[in-house]
Amino acid sequence: MDKYEKLLNMLMDFNDNIRYAAVADSDGKIMWNSQRTGLKNIVPIEETKQTIGRALRGWKENATVKNYLGSGLYSISSYEKIKRISVPLDGGKMLFCTISNEPLVKSSEGKKGYGHIAEMGKILSIVDFIKSQK
Repeated sequence: MDKYEKLLNMLMDFNDNIRYAAVADSDGKIMWNSQRTGLKNIVPIEETKQTIGRALRGWKENATVKNYLGSGLYSISSYEKIKRISVPLDGGKMLFCTISNEPLVKSSEGKKGYGHIAEMGKILSIVDFIKSQK
C-alpha cells in the first residue's frame, strides 16, 4: 500500500466527520481519493478538481512569504455545510479533505453556531507520521 493511500485510510478511520479526502500531485491531478460510504457529494467532482487546482496555486503563490513566516501547515475554508482543508505535502503534493460542518446548537442562546472542530492537530499528526515513512 502506498504511503498516501495509507494516509487517506488513516484519516477516514480516525474521524467520522471527514466526508472526502484526496491527495493531488503538483499539477492538481487526483492521485488517490476516498469518500465516506453512504454520503453523496455536495459539490460535483469537477468543481472539487477545480478547487484543488486553486488551492495548489494558492500554496505556490504563498511560498513567496516562506522566508518570513516559515512553511505553510494547512488552510481551512469554512462554509455552512462543509469545511475544506488543504495540507501541503512533500514533492508539491497536497492533501485535500472535506469535513462535515453541521451547525452546533448553543444551549444558552439556542442559536446555531458553525464552530465545528476540524481536529487539525490529529490530522497533522497523521500527515507527519506518513511523511516519516520511507
